[in-house]
Amino acid sequence: MKKRVCHLSSVHLATDTRIFYRYCTHLSVQYDVTLIAVHPQNERRQGIHIIPFRRFKNKLLRVLLTWFLMFFKAMRVRAELYHLHDPELIPCGLLLRFMGKKVVFDIHENVAEDIFDKPWIPAKKILYACFHFFEKRAIKSMPIILAENSYVARYQKMGADLTVVLNYVDLPFFKPFSDPVNRTTHRIFYMGILLKSRGLQQIAEALYQLKKQGHIITFDVVGELYTSLEKQLHALPFWRDISDQICFHGRLTLEQGYVISRNTAVGMCIIQPMKNSVGSYPTKMFEYMAIGLPQVTSNFVLYQNIVEGEGSGICVNPADPAGIAAAILEIIQNPAKGETMRRNGLKAAEKYLWSAEMEKVYTLYGRLLS
Repeated sequence: MKKRVCHLSSVHLATDTRIFYRYCTHLSVQYDVTLIAVHPQNERRQGIHIIPFRRFKNKLLRVLLTWFLMFFKAMRVRAELYHLHDPELIPCGLLLRFMGKKVVFDIHENVAEDIFDKPWIPAKKILYACFHFFEKRAIKSMPIILAENSYVARYQKMGADLTVVLNYVDLPFFKPFSDPVNRTTHRIFYMGILLKSRGLQQIAEALYQLKKQGHIITFDVVGELYTSLEKQLHALPFWRDISDQICFHGRLTLEQGYVISRNTAVGMCIIQPMKNSVGSYPTKMFEYMAIGLPQVTSNFVLYQNIVEGEGSGICVNPADPAGIAAAILEIIQNPAKGETMRRNGLKAAEKYLWSAEMEKVYTLYGRLLS
């Protein structure tokens, strides 16, 4: 019989790219995989048992109750190894360890620094101190996985048992979407979390500037549009002029979203500068390369080394709508250049493979479960 492993997330959707498509689907070949995450129903999908978890809208309740409720759901699974994906689940992980369970803590971003980047968080120094207190105890109790190299030094100083598993691309999954319907269309694309930090306001202004120049560009956006960002977009002075050019498709599966991408000419990755983003690779960057979609990306050095280094897109100042507009236009008006970027991206994607990263996970799991 396969050994049972359980992935836990109280924040991410069950269909999260890293958790479901990268980890769980691959692990299910060797293990009996259960996933407890935000989801509407209890079901089995692609061989993975998904148990729904309610995400609290109230942030205080989320911090106080989530770990406790997750612990009881997790214990019912009776897994041999538990894989946590959210910092608020650290107390749950510590309790699982107390019960004699094997636990892995997956750190998707530099959470400690992220506290200072989020304007809605009050008493940042106090929260940072509390987080650091629990984090140090977690590091001593369980191995950790880091999604980026940028915060390796922080955890090495703590003496962590760490493994870096980068968000590279699962090439076989994306291959069906690399055959475009039309890459010469006047459409641009983004799929992912919709936050102010993802540059939607700057892209909207770029569309407005292009419209004033006589260029009508349609923007396909896949993801859940939260009320706060929707209000900010509607408050833009030019919103009425370009609102019909932005198509919000809502939350879709990864497959459904990338079907839409096949009829677009440019992938957008306009992430605003924050401590986490400047030093972390965006998943979109590799996904666009894997489907041969030319991209316009923020001009952080880390991004430039890959996007412009591989010739798969153009890097711009993410705070400059005029620069964003010019880059979009440069790709759309030059089909030959776009085709070169498409081919370069497809070739480059073969260097950044999830299969190689997954081998590290198998090694870690094998060590813990032996």
